[in-house]
Amino acid sequence: MTPIKAILLIFLVVSAVSVCVTKRMLTTVIIFISYGIVMSVLWILLSAPDLAITEAAVGSGISGVLFVVVLKRIRIIEKEYHERDEGKLRLKWFPDSGGKMLHLSYIAAAFIVCLGLTAVLIYTASCLPPFGDPGNPANNEVVRKYLEEGVKDTGAINIVAGIILEYRAFDTFGEACLLFAAICAILIMLYSEDPPDAFDSFLLEMDEPRQNVILKNISFLLVAMTLIFGCYSVINGHLTPGGGFSGGAILGAALILYASAYGTKRARNFINYKVFCRIISICLIFYALIKGFSFFTGANHIDFSIPLGTPGNLFSAGLILPLNIAVGLIVAVTAYVIYVLFSNGELK
Repeated sequence: MTPIKAILLIFLVVSAVSVCVTKRMLTTVIIFISYGIVMSVLWILLSAPDLAITEAAVGSGISGVLFVVVLKRIRIIEKEYHERDEGKLRLKWFPDSGGKMLHLSYIAAAFIVCLGLTAVLIYTASCLPPFGDPGNPANNEVVRKYLEEGVKDTGAINIVAGIILEYRAFDTFGEACLLFAAICAILIMLYSEDPPDAFDSFLLEMDEPRQNVILKNISFLLVAMTLIFGCYSVINGHLTPGGGFSGGAILGAALILYASAYGTKRARNFINYKVFCRIISICLIFYALIKGFSFFTGANHIDFSIPLGTPGNLFSAGLILPLNIAVGLIVAVTAYVIYVLFSNGELK
């Protein structure tokens, strides 16, 4: 293990422990975002650029923004800073004096459980075969099949795209359905028969944020460049690191940035409830129909007579390109809609 990898691993462990013990929620979110950034760097060092892009976009970008929005909406940030100014920032799980012993018992039990789980994970990691060992499961015939025959079977230069959209396409379809299920669950949790307060200062700021010329101009440039990069990642997912999930997360981050700078009211001009339903429905139905005949071709359609084109060209790899576009659209609109639901509470 190189020194830089060791330093990054130590930072990850310290960050994980800090997230558990830090009392201020905003500080916890900042540490969490830092953890995602360092993790993406570590994925690059481990020669996994696809995971690095996804970690940076989802783990640090979209997730961090959602956490901050939730904290702002439930007034945690204002409360923490108000209590800090008064010197009264304390964590009271059990306000009555009689619950002090129960409080200490709870902390001790949590510490023992975490320590035991850590010991189990360390022991499991110590039993893993050494890196590069011929008996390592990572060196079995399945991996050799992917690496040696992946380009011939799928036509995709990016073997990761060939695996998730050809060899294991049903897994990807399930993940896309999970995104749709997540939206449904959030709609159920945030559903309320009472309309939101029209004079809620937070909702008004989300609909029409403060008129900051510098913020809007810089955001406009960043959104444009991010959208271009997201489209590039989706369209070239079968040629270079990227694809539907990574590129969709980047596109979703761009939409969230646009809504944060210009307001959700203006963003509804091109993404609203009807547009979201149409995109999700069309993409999922398209994906299901394309993969439906896999049952008749041995659980994948590798042997199906679909022109793969010339490997390395943009229009190649059979159906991977349109499937990447479908998955990218699902991920992008899902990320944006989750942001809107947590900020406004409804999707108009």
